[in-house]
Order: sequence, then structure tokens, then C-alpha cells
Amino acid sequence: MTEPATKATSTQADRKHYAFYSGCCFQGADARFFDILQQVFDKVDVSLDLIPDAVCCGAGVIEERSELASFAINARNMAGAERMGLPFFTPCSTCFNVISNCKKRLAEDARLQDQVNEILAEEGVEYRGEVELTHTLYILAHDVGLTKLAERVTHPLHGLRVASFYGCHTRNPADIQGYESSHNPTSLEDVLQVLGAECLDYDTRNGCCGYHAAWPNAELSKTMTGSILQGAKKQDVDLMVTSCPLCFKNLDGVQPKALAAADKPFQLPVLYLPELVGLACGMSPADMKLDFHVVPVNVRL
Repeated sequence: MTEPATKATSTQADRKHYAFYSGCCFQGADARFFDILQQVFDKVDVSLDLIPDAVCCGAGVIEERSELASFAINARNMAGAERMGLPFFTPCSTCFNVISNCKKRLAEDARLQDQVNEILAEEGVEYRGEVELTHTLYILAHDVGLTKLAERVTHPLHGLRVASFYGCHTRNPADIQGYESSHNPTSLEDVLQVLGAECLDYDTRNGCCGYHAAWPNAELSKTMTGSILQGAKKQDVDLMVTSCPLCFKNLDGVQPKALAAADKPFQLPVLYLPELVGLACGMSPADMKLDFHVVPVNVRL
């Protein structure tokens, strides 16, 4: 690493505030992600305010039984952010996809929104459809912005060869997420380059890690996970980075099983994007809790 650069200063007026919806994956054993996210966002002047009484988005499962119930649940969550007067932020890509789909459907169908509000009225809640939705990647790339992020980098990651992985639910479908091309997104690479890393293209970049396939078909899920990792490894990268916490759980946690049958077994460190941002902004591996990784992060950072 290079010598630390001069640290940028900021005021409270510079801070951006978000209504924070953690989703299920930031609770329990993975509550460390919340701590990491708060540390990293504090470095770039972002504050998170928990949405009171928020409930599980249903992860696309509830809508299989009752689409109306799914829309009501997620409209209720979004209404919580509307009452706070803040953008709705979830770090979970599946939550982002499900809730974005709900917002789009309700915006397109006034009658459906009226039905949802009839249900919510029992709690004295109204969904107005005015909330803005965002995700970790888009906060860093667009809201904080690459210029400000660059100012906070004190330990640029020069010489680090990285494979970026978006995952399905951050980028698909494009008409829901609305930030960039589903087929050739660039925001993750933009952030990584600001951190000083070199981004390498690879043929499984836009694939699926198989996280949600694990329940109906665990073997297929492991095959999908292994395919993503092997595609990146062909480019001789030092590590893989993803902005999706569920993809991280699969690519890191399932990796030993997914690669057990590989012709040439290997270990590829996988980092959750905020961890790498934190390291580039001067935080230690202990701060970013890298010891919790299944695959050791033995790369010089």
C-alpha cells in the first residue's frame, strides 16, 4: 500500500440520511455486516436510520401464495420510509429486487395501490408511492459519488487484481432497478477503480451464483457457484468482490463444497464490497471482520 493521503474533512451538513431496511440477511449470524456497513458509511458521510416495525419482504415467496399480500407487506415497509421523509435503503439485493418490483407494479396500477391501501388502513398506514429506493452499490457510486469516495481513500489498492460480481437481483430486470444496463453494468467497476484496484473481465461475470437454487436443488446451486468462481480464477485474479451479501454468503461460504470436485482445487478470497471500501479508507482487517470469512483473505491489502 502507498502512504496514507491527507484525510478529507466534512460537516454534518454534508451527510446523507437513509431510512434503513436491513432485510433478514443482516440479522443473526450476519449482524456483523451491519457494523461493517455503518463504519464504512460513516467514512463517506452517510447515516442510517432504522425503519420502525419493518417486516420481512417475503423474498418472492409470499407472492407465490398471495401477490396482494406481498404488495401490502412491502408497501407498508416503504410507507415507513415515506413517514421518515428519507430514501429507502436496503443492502440486500433480493429485498431490493422484490421491493422495487412492488413499487413499479403499484405505480402502474392505481386500482391495485388502492386495494393495498385499504389493507394498510387497518393500521392507519398509507402508501403514497413517493419513496426512492436504493442499494449499497448505488449509494457509493451515485449518491456519495466517485469524487467524494476518492477523497476518502487513504490506502489505495494498487496492484490488486479483482473480479467484480453483481449478482442477479441488483441488476435485473433493468426496467425495475433503473440505474444502469443489466447486460453491461459498470458501477461496481467504477467504485473498485476509485479504490485503486484493477478490474478483470471474465466470462461468468453476469452469471448467477445459485444462492436461491440451494433450497430446491443444492447440487445445482453448488455447480453454479463453482462455475462463477472458476470463470474468475481463469483471469488470475487476487480476489472477487460482490455488492450482494447473499452472493457473498454463497461464493465464500459454499466455496469449499462448490470446488471440491474441481480438476484443480483452489481458494479464491471473496469480499463484500463495503469490506474492501473500508480497507481502502484506512480501516483494518479486524475492523472489517475478515476473520469471519470461510476462505482466508491472505491477499496483501
